Amino acid sequence: MRINAKNVVVSGLVAGAVLVVGGGIAAAVNLEQVPSQVQNSHHAEPGHEGEGKYTAGDYRLHVRELTDDGEGFGTTVEPGTTYYSKTLHGSESWQPTVLKFSVGDEADGPIVFSYPIPEGGEGVDCVASGTEAEPTVECTTTPAG
Repeated sequence: MRINAKNVVVSGLVAGAVLVVGGGIAAAVNLEQVPSQVQNSHHAEPGHEGEGKYTAGDYRLHVRELTDDGEGFGTTVEPGTTYYSKTLHGSESWQPTVLKFSVGDEADGPIVFSYPIPEGGEGVDCVASGTEAEPTVECTTTPAG
């Protein structure tokens, strides 16, 4: 077969068409995946429905699940880790109403953020970011399983 300009142009067009079709298919597959990923981000992770999920930033995050009287439980989440709380909704004799967050080495330090305990069955997903000097805590309520 002799190579001439016509063969080069035709081969180039065929190769370009293959790339365009292949890219279109890849883009379509990616577009189909995005909605399911976004939808799944609003649900609790399997086995953790109705729990509290607390993720620390680059500093210690102290979480307290408290009643209106300030009674309750707390935990320290080490930097860069996640903790799941099964006590978010309390028990028959103890019902927390608020989450309170502090940062740093002292568990009873100043409160940097508060969030109400969601309805029974719903969970909460809280993520700390920023720095210890300027912490940010954001929480979202996750629907019941």
